[in-house]
Amino acid sequence: PPRWILEPTDKAFAQGSDAKVECKADGFPKPQVTWKKAVGDSPGEYKDLKKNDNIRVEEGTLHIDNIQKTNEGYYLCEAINGIGSGLSAVIMISVQAPPEFTEKLRNQTARRGEPAVLQCEAKGEKPIGILWNMNNMRLDPKNDNRYTIREEILSTGVMSSLSIKRTERSDSALFTCVATNAFGSDDASINMIIQEVPEMPYALKVLDKSGRSVQLSWAQPYDGNSPLTRYIIEFKRSRASWDEIDRVMVPGHTTEAQVQKLSPATTYNIRIVAENAIGTSQSSEAVTIITAEESPSGKPQNIKVEPVNQTTLRVTWKPPARSEWNGEILGYYVGYKLSNTNSSYIFETVNFLTEEGKEHSLELNNLRVYTQYSVVIQAFNKIGAGPLSDEEKQFTAEGTPSQPPSDTACTTLTSQTIRVSWVSPPLESANGVIKTYKVVYASSEEWYDETRRHYKKTASSDTVLHGLKKYTNYTMQVLATTAGGDGVRSAPIHCQTEPDVPEAPTDVKALVMGQSAILVSWRPPAQPNGIIQQYTVYTKVEGAEGEPKSQKIPHYQMSYEATDLEKNKPYEFWVTASTNIGEGQPSKSIIAMPSDQVPAKIASFDDTFTATFKEDAKMPCLAVGAPQPDITWKIKGIEFTGNDRMRILPDGSLLIKSVNRQDAGDYTCHAENSIAKDSITHKLIVLAPPQSPQVTLSATTTDSLTVKLKPYEGDTAPLHGYTIHYKPEFGEWETSEVSVDAQKYTIENLLCGSRYQVYATGFNNIGAGEASDILNTRTKGYKPKLPEKARFIEVSSNSVSLHFKAWKDGGCPMSHFVVENKKRDQIEWNQISNNVKPDNNYVVLDLEPATWYNLRITAHNSAGFTVAEYDFATLTVTGGTIAPSRDLPELTAEDTIRIILSNLNLVVPVVAALLVIIIAIIVICILRNKGNHHKGTIAPLDDGRGSGNLHTRIRLPAWMPEWLDLNFMVPLIATVIVVAVGILVVCVALSRRRADDLRGGQKDVYCRFIV
Repeated sequence: PPRWILEPTDKAFAQGSDAKVECKADGFPKPQVTWKKAVGDSPGEYKDLKKNDNIRVEEGTLHIDNIQKTNEGYYLCEAINGIGSGLSAVIMISVQAPPEFTEKLRNQTARRGEPAVLQCEAKGEKPIGILWNMNNMRLDPKNDNRYTIREEILSTGVMSSLSIKRTERSDSALFTCVATNAFGSDDASINMIIQEVPEMPYALKVLDKSGRSVQLSWAQPYDGNSPLTRYIIEFKRSRASWDEIDRVMVPGHTTEAQVQKLSPATTYNIRIVAENAIGTSQSSEAVTIITAEESPSGKPQNIKVEPVNQTTLRVTWKPPARSEWNGEILGYYVGYKLSNTNSSYIFETVNFLTEEGKEHSLELNNLRVYTQYSVVIQAFNKIGAGPLSDEEKQFTAEGTPSQPPSDTACTTLTSQTIRVSWVSPPLESANGVIKTYKVVYASSEEWYDETRRHYKKTASSDTVLHGLKKYTNYTMQVLATTAGGDGVRSAPIHCQTEPDVPEAPTDVKALVMGQSAILVSWRPPAQPNGIIQQYTVYTKVEGAEGEPKSQKIPHYQMSYEATDLEKNKPYEFWVTASTNIGEGQPSKSIIAMPSDQVPAKIASFDDTFTATFKEDAKMPCLAVGAPQPDITWKIKGIEFTGNDRMRILPDGSLLIKSVNRQDAGDYTCHAENSIAKDSITHKLIVLAPPQSPQVTLSATTTDSLTVKLKPYEGDTAPLHGYTIHYKPEFGEWETSEVSVDAQKYTIENLLCGSRYQVYATGFNNIGAGEASDILNTRTKGYKPKLPEKARFIEVSSNSVSLHFKAWKDGGCPMSHFVVENKKRDQIEWNQISNNVKPDNNYVVLDLEPATWYNLRITAHNSAGFTVAEYDFATLTVTGGTIAPSRDLPELTAEDTIRIILSNLNLVVPVVAALLVIIIAIIVICILRNKGNHHKGTIAPLDDGRGSGNLHTRIRLPAWMPEWLDLNFMVPLIATVIVVAVGILVVCVALSRRRADDLRGGQKDVYCRFIV
């Protein structure tokens, strides 16, 4: 059996060395030596060695090249030769290695403020010492109590743990653990990354903005050692709190973003937040922006359109929602047009009311009567107009029909009925919904008396008028009515009712005339119901049987004398009237008895007489009596004595010639004899032309005057209408006729801004009446008003453009302009044109460059004219401007004194010259005075004492004339010379002063002072 020659034992090798373990045995046959390695870290189960370049067995010796820790373990050496059980030996091969870290570098993260543990596991032969470095600097926990180092002995080595109680940003560093044992050292590094929330972004600024978006940029902040996942842009309206915000998410790799869906013209606060895996940063500093304005995006609200009257609609609305203004609303465009047409809207502008929530309104005037209009409204700001509102449709109020019913006709049916028919007015003239028709009717005699007219309403196009007077001519008009009122009346038509038997005579009198005669008188029927053909007087003895006696009387006779009567027997009388239709009803019966005594009685009746102005009137007073009664008259209670216009006729009647208004009143006739007396009273009504109506001004416009008409209340004759007389201040009179029903009348097509005189007269069937007082008034409007120079004049180098639309017309349309100009230093004006139309610009050509001009404009309209003068300078050839003119200032007293004292070289000569002139005048006066007292003195005078005043006269040379007085001439010549020299000095001073002024720019001031 095998025996050991060299039994293997436990071996230890340095890591990396070549290991050799001998295992030798002897025997016969020679044993086979094999090596196996234990599975795991303990002996027991062995496996054959894997073939490897570094491990081999040669002649029983185990060779391990570059032995490593992985080769460490239990090995089994067996020697077998088939004889016996063989030999085996188990050994431990140890690898003595320096410390080794299996992971040389790794990253480790921790959140800032939280604890962290860094661990290094060093494998190798113990004892192993481990030190920690931070960024290549020795880490000593004694210097920072946040750090703690602990070690744990492992079977394979040592585990060192570095604990950080509370991480900080500075802990982001390279931590290195260095392990050392007897065999060497090794190190491993941990890249410690302290992660935290990012810092806040900064340098937030606006790159661009519009009405609904803003482009932002910012600088990327410190990311907290964690990649930025996104930015959060927070924005809010300036008045909102940060609890009410909107957000926009932006990827973390970008530093620009656009915020959209903003509101125009709105102030926003914007800030930005960075976010990583750890959390979000603090918000950046907020920036404030105001988005650009846009035209309003909202429609006006609560739009209501209501009729005010027949031609006016009132539109009310409220502003759009405040968020839809997109700026400051400046006003509204209110558009209107006829509904259901393709015509364009007519827009009117309404200024915005600043009061929040205030209701706006506009009245649309001069619309068509009872016409449907469509109204839209849009708000506008300085950018433009917003959307149109939905159409609101509304009718103007119903008006009165503008045309009368047509084809009016009347047909007499009976003596008391007339049928009237017509055709409705054209639909376009109805101005509303025709609900009823009115038939206006009255007897033709009473037609102009409004109180006597009758009205009948009907919904149909014909009607029958009942209860009319018999055999009466009627006048009728038809009009249509709407909710707006009565329309225009048709032209009058006339129909006469059929005749009928008359009514009974109104009254009857029976007056005793004697023993056998009685006078019967009567009044005609109130309604004759036709033409009275005759009267029939019936007579019979009272109480007698049989037919009465009748007597036919002509229609014009109103009395009948019954004769051959029996004395003292009562008789009964009654009267009937007859037309061609037949005999009417009898009057009341009256009884009278013939007698010898005949008292005074008046056969005529109290009556009312109507007389026409300037015509004659006769009032009867037929009386009977024996003896013959005396007839007297009282006029308005005063005894009538007779005059040129009035007299009593033989039959007792009173005749008034050419009646006037003052004749109207009560007239009483008295009849008296010795037996009795009687009286009757007549009322006289004078139908005269109307008296002057009252005319007052009701309204004015630029081209019309509306006057209010009121008739004179005391007129007796019905008024038929008015005549309006009017004329401009320097024009001819014109007239217009006005219906009696009109209370107001508008005079149209007048001159704007002009004075007018207006008066009115009334007229009736008698004629034209008296004129009213003249009303002096004027239409609205004024003379043209001057525009601003900058808006009116546009200057170039050789022309000037005149913008005539800049003139304000004063309410009266411009007619024309007169344009004149001249250079500033010229006197005469040049007329450029005397008829420039106002609707165009006008260019004045052929001007000189860089020259001052005066421009005179005369603007004309119907109210007058306005003259405006402007000065301007044309531009230079290159388009430049010249220096402005220096207007001459008004000098005060202080300015004058200052100028005088500052210019002594001017003042001194002037004062000197004045003094010389004054002295010269004094000398001349003295010499002249002495010369007058000593005229002819040629030698000294001596008073006998050898002394005295010496008055001498210069002796003349022989060649000088005798009349020449040198005592006078010498001072005079000297004075003239001095004055001339003084004037010369003044002129020189002035010329030098003028030269200095031209250089100093003060010419105008000094020249003015001198003047």
